[in-house]
Amino acid sequence: MYVNVKPIPVLCMKNKLKQSTSRNWSEIRSVLFQVLPYETYSKENEKEWLTYHWNLVVGKEIAGVSTIEKVARKILHVRIKGKEWVPVLDSLKKKIVQEINTRAGESLLNGVVFKAVA
Repeated sequence: MYVNVKPIPVLCMKNKLKQSTSRNWSEIRSVLFQVLPYETYSKENEKEWLTYHWNLVVGKEIAGVSTIEKVARKILHVRIKGKEWVPVLDSLKKKIVQEINTRAGESLLNGVVFKAVA
């Protein structure tokens, strides 16, 4: 789902509709992250913070088949329901780590380990 993040003056609405619809649109999870109350990362709320941001970073489908297990030595350990997801997620490791570190405002993670469970 996408939402328009720039207000459009009423007088310019017709001109804007003629332009490409992909311009000035963002994914709703990005917008929600920007407008929801800002909660900073801390060691006390680590698992809750990671779970919340994990769900936003990976999306609904992957969040539905994954569970954060722990963080050890800057490595995020994630359980995945179904071994078919592991190769897909392995290709996204770098992007996931970068996004979570950006959201944390610090180098929270160096990597992710996926463990398939039945």
